[in-house]
Amino acid sequence: TAVASSLMDRQGRKSLLTISFSGMAASMLLLSLSFTWEILAPYSGTLAVLGTVLYVLSFSLGAGPVPALLLPEIFASRIRAKAVALSLGMHWASNFVIGLYFLSVVNKFGISRVYLGFAAVCVLAVLYIAGNV
Repeated sequence: TAVASSLMDRQGRKSLLTISFSGMAASMLLLSLSFTWEILAPYSGTLAVLGTVLYVLSFSLGAGPVPALLLPEIFASRIRAKAVALSLGMHWASNFVIGLYFLSVVNKFGISRVYLGFAAVCVLAVLYIAGNV
């Protein structure tokens, strides 16, 4: 996150978000493949750790810090405090719901499909950022 703060002024928010969500998508795809491809079975533990570390690094580069810094810039000053509070509240509520139902969804669909779904969401985020940020 400290690295992201220093890069934000030089690289720009859009590029950090794009790189971040692309790395997150790649790490989710790596995690998904590490659990399904039998040819990767001997390396599945190493690939899972690598995918997790890549995810954390990618998230902390842009998807973690940039939205919190970008939100106050989006809203007009008269509604800024309430809008940022509502946005961050929705963020944490979404995190809570995902954490609450994660294991149930994994039990129903399998870990590989869940990670593949997360990868798809990250790809959609990249497309949204490319067109709207």
